[in-house]
Amino acid sequence: TRPFVAHAFERNIEFLETVPRMVHITQEAYSRMWHFVDIADEEVGWLGTAYRLGGSVLIKEVFLLHQEVSGTRTEISTEGIARLSSELLSSREDGVDALDALRFWGHSHVRMGTSPSGQDDSQMDMFKDNGCTWFVRGILNKLGRMQFDIFLWDTGVMLRDVPWAIHPEVDYSEREDIESEIKEKVVSSPVVV
Repeated sequence: TRPFVAHAFERNIEFLETVPRMVHITQEAYSRMWHFVDIADEEVGWLGTAYRLGGSVLIKEVFLLHQEVSGTRTEISTEGIARLSSELLSSREDGVDALDALRFWGHSHVRMGTSPSGQDDSQMDMFKDNGCTWFVRGILNKLGRMQFDIFLWDTGVMLRDVPWAIHPEVDYSEREDIESEIKEKVVSSPVVV
């Protein structure tokens, strides 16, 4: 037997369970984030609700926080989170559920790139230390770029710059009218054998 020789290794990762590899964003959340970035002349940050849906994460809502910012920094404060928590609990029936779903932090880098800074990484440590098993970070800029990173702390994995898309939503407000129209206009024909 010959001695073993190193070969050209193929680094592959195989996930043994469903891991989100895509970020979907509701149209409402996308629109609000675009306005946050467009209007603010300095960095600005927000939190949002995020839900795991098999191979993707859905960012459903985003909430602007009370915060102090500069041209190169935004930091989530415990006071800002406390005020948001109070608003959600007092104004919504699903306030507790919304608080439990706050697993997205987004912020603007104004006109700089969307690579995370050291402070951005430190901010993520805060969420990890608060007991979140997973979290999504979004960095956006006025140049039209959005970058999302998914942190899966329970498995020790971070997915950087994952693909994203606007989540298609169905408008259910029209359903009754459409059902009536179908009943009026669509007739089944008998099957002829």
